[in-house]
Amino acid sequence: MGDVARRCVFYVSGFDPKGAAHYHSLYRDESIRQCSQTGTRRTVGARQRMPSGNASWQLHAEESQETVDTHYEFMRWDDVVRHHWPKSTAALWRQVIASTLFYLRHGAWWKMFRLSWPPAVAVFTPFLLVCALLLGTPLLALGGGWLLAGASHNIPAGVAAGLLLAAGWWLAGRGIEARYSMYWMMRSYAFTAGQARAEVPDLEQRLDELAQQLVQRMRAQTDDEVLVVGHSSGAIMATSIVARALQLDPALAKGRTRLALLTLGQWIPLLGLLPMATGFREELRRLGATCGLQWVDFSAPPDGCCFALTHPITACGVPHDADTGAGVKLLNPRFAELFDAPAYAALKRAKFRLHFQYLRAADRPGDYDYFAITSGPLSLAARFAKHPSVDDFHRLRWRGRPF
Repeated sequence: MGDVARRCVFYVSGFDPKGAAHYHSLYRDESIRQCSQTGTRRTVGARQRMPSGNASWQLHAEESQETVDTHYEFMRWDDVVRHHWPKSTAALWRQVIASTLFYLRHGAWWKMFRLSWPPAVAVFTPFLLVCALLLGTPLLALGGGWLLAGASHNIPAGVAAGLLLAAGWWLAGRGIEARYSMYWMMRSYAFTAGQARAEVPDLEQRLDELAQQLVQRMRAQTDDEVLVVGHSSGAIMATSIVARALQLDPALAKGRTRLALLTLGQWIPLLGLLPMATGFREELRRLGATCGLQWVDFSAPPDGCCFALTHPITACGVPHDADTGAGVKLLNPRFAELFDAPAYAALKRAKFRLHFQYLRAADRPGDYDYFAITSGPLSLAARFAKHPSVDDFHRLRWRGRPF
């Protein structure tokens, strides 16, 4: 028996210039695929622009002879992303070098590495790539040309060969970037560093506005559940939105409408480990101390673009007592169980695609089903009530030691 007949979902995307149109079509198309696996009947309505600037669409689902109506709202901050999107490769590279040195200088990168080495490597690799291109290209052109000219006793041929070596090096580097979508990672990484330094006031204003919208929806008490979803670096924004809403109304999670937070492939320590991010850590503390808030964090260890099975509060150095505050449950979506072996092997190789699998349909039904979570008859807490939190995962920590 379900406990939700009416739900509101507030979705917060990661650092992505694509807006509501993209995420509406993604949800609609992937929902159709998932329904073919589960037999659920679900309709996804047309996208509508709201007075707040957000976009929304209505979901109607029939599952296990129960019907659920869901208001799905895209919490807009893609315009902020576009405003801070580097317009040239040179500007992006300057940001990457400055941001990496910033994280190294303040010790945050080493803390991330000890906490979970794959995302630390993921954010450091673009820096290495930029350095390799900036330093390696002219060295190959000059050094290679000089050596080849001396060996062949033909200066023009040596110069031409050196230029060809440099061009090959440059193209290989750009190919690696394109294959692993490193420029997207670079932009998100640099933006988070700017957020920690309080250099994006338009983001702070937007987060305050979105928090007020959450408060208004919760106070209406017309839903059985209000579910805030944050994907990737959007998990940072989602936690801030919920925390600021609770600051506006500390009793928000105590009414008839249940308040729940779902984070997917989260990057929360990327901001929380920086020493100057004191305001964000205070927001995490507020979330952790809120009774009645249900927080489920899904992250897959093969996804190198997230802090897999890492407690989003304590990883940032903020104490959390689950007995007196919010329940935070860490779960593995177990993507391997949702695909056959060849399809899963291909998914693991496509790292960027894997990072978005949280929002996509699978080849077979399983415990993790984003569309059932956001439109099904069970609340977030009820759906995963019997799933124990994975609190002892240390495989990706440096030498297996917790931070």
